[in-house]
Amino acid sequence: MKYFILVQILFLSRLVGFAQQVMLADSITKNPVSYATVYDVNGTIIGRSDIGGHINLQKGLEYHISHISYEPKSFIYSDNNIIFLSPSSYNLLEVNVTAKIKKYYHCKVFFRSIEHVDSCLKYYMDGIREFYIDTKSKKVHCGNVLTNYFMSKRKDIAQKKRNMMIVDRYMALPFLDKNTLYEKTMRDRKRNIELGIVYADTISIGSCEIFPDQNEMRLSIDALWPQYTLVTNLFGYTQVLSKYNKTELYRYETDAPYEIDAPSVFNLKSSNSYRHLTLTHKKENFVRDIDVEDVFYVVEYEYTDTKESSSSKELQEDYKKYSEMFPIAERIREQLVREE
Repeated sequence: MKYFILVQILFLSRLVGFAQQVMLADSITKNPVSYATVYDVNGTIIGRSDIGGHINLQKGLEYHISHISYEPKSFIYSDNNIIFLSPSSYNLLEVNVTAKIKKYYHCKVFFRSIEHVDSCLKYYMDGIREFYIDTKSKKVHCGNVLTNYFMSKRKDIAQKKRNMMIVDRYMALPFLDKNTLYEKTMRDRKRNIELGIVYADTISIGSCEIFPDQNEMRLSIDALWPQYTLVTNLFGYTQVLSKYNKTELYRYETDAPYEIDAPSVFNLKSSNSYRHLTLTHKKENFVRDIDVEDVFYVVEYEYTDTKESSSSKELQEDYKKYSEMFPIAERIREQLVREE
């Protein structure tokens, strides 16, 4: 009987294919690509590559890979041990910086936020938002914003009104922190960077790589460290945060004005974060898996002495231009079309 069961398992395994570990790597440097998001054919997030660029894929299935520093890639997995990703780059609006330090750093960001609940697209939002940052105090002032918002009407993934604002809805407008992820990492006494690896108490939690030919630096870390999970409880609901990765890309020109050894908010080019949560209720019989991914790109910047917010018309023109420059993954687009 045991032999028969084993034969059945082997037979079924051949049908569905074994999950094989592959490495995502930079096509130029051959270095691992950490925290790239991998979607299946339905646009559902199946996971993120780890610090070594590894993730499990099944032979014969179609996948889509996205990362803020690389061109999107769609393919049907065969048996390759390494999947190469091509670096992407975009040029920020050129500005003239005089010797006199201006009062404000003015920038515009194009952002996108996507949430899946139980593998179903529930929320989607993108748009343009502008910021003014004091060049001395680094105090952040928000300017105008333009958003495009979608919420699924599917009742099977809808939540009750009482918990709408505390769980299962993580859509939020982007905000620029006073300090970059790099600055926060280096100020933490328990963390250090050695040979491109970020360590925390001798544990490898991320990577930091400089690309001299592109004048860029990329930092990716496990933002959940030192906790393996983060549990919160409210109104009978329990949330378990089990994955939280963050990546930031910086301009890295050591001989340019306003530049410093540690990339500041003035050097920021893009940011990406991914969270996976599990939601349960102590009385209601359900378990929900929630995946949230937020990304934004600094698309324009200048130094100025005045705060003159962009008009609605300007933001609409910017939205059209940058939504074409940073297209949404085709599978997510198809989901939005189906829901509409």
